[in-house]
Amino acid sequence: MPTYSLSAGLFIFDSHSKPTGDPIEALERTATAGFQETELMAEGEAWDEVTQGDLGRLKSALEHSGLFPHTLHAPMSGIDLASGIEEIRRHGIDEMTKSMRILAELGGRTVIVHPSGRPGPDENAYSWENIGAAAERAHASVSELVKVAETTGIRMALENLPMTGLPCRPVVSMQELRALIAGFPAEQVGLCLDTGHARICGLDPAEQARIAGERLVALHIQDVDGERDCHWVPGRGVIDWAALGQALTDIDFDGAWTMEALSLEADVSAQEVATACAALRERWASSGMA
Repeated sequence: MPTYSLSAGLFIFDSHSKPTGDPIEALERTATAGFQETELMAEGEAWDEVTQGDLGRLKSALEHSGLFPHTLHAPMSGIDLASGIEEIRRHGIDEMTKSMRILAELGGRTVIVHPSGRPGPDENAYSWENIGAAAERAHASVSELVKVAETTGIRMALENLPMTGLPCRPVVSMQELRALIAGFPAEQVGLCLDTGHARICGLDPAEQARIAGERLVALHIQDVDGERDCHWVPGRGVIDWAALGQALTDIDFDGAWTMEALSLEADVSAQEVATACAALRERWASSGMA
């Protein structure tokens, strides 16, 4: 039976994709929706406040809610492990290090990492001529973070990212990501498959899962319309979920099935999305989805 988890991002991001939610309240609402595991979201001022110094409030909230923090999504805003500006790249490494240490203290297992960001105004835009160098910088960043993984006992999971608004991007497919992490120990570095990101890049999520194989340790389950990063509850969009379930069975995937549906539409509340995710979890479990 799969272990289902709900991303706390559902209660953190508003309909404008701004991280305005409170992480303590997000845990309470996740538990109320009937989930026992969650993916923490390290975004927003409230997260920074609750993780300053002592993590007592966060620990108490986890204990009170009965939630296991299976994964933590490391910061994304202003983060670029593949940046050509060394100050930006080093800032990313520092933030990943902080996230890994926080999750270790909370008793979790895996930190979700974006291997690249979006070039800022002072950087060259991605092109087919420079994404190879960007991938090399991402590799160098992960190489440094492996040492942190060893000391904390926390594993990184590099996520496949969309090319929305970009002509190209380094390491967007599982083929490229597997090549990037090939030299790193599986205990410290794995992969996270975002189903929606794969689909809007023209890739089949089920095939991508098979390519990731034994290095796949985390999932972001969300549906899309084929073009936009919608973060819909599965079943609303175009992804073949039965095929994905079979692929995950075939590779003996044993990580959490993390639902990363968001309420990015003003007429749909986060609680409605959470309720829909919980209902889907029950349908999938009863139908033997995986």
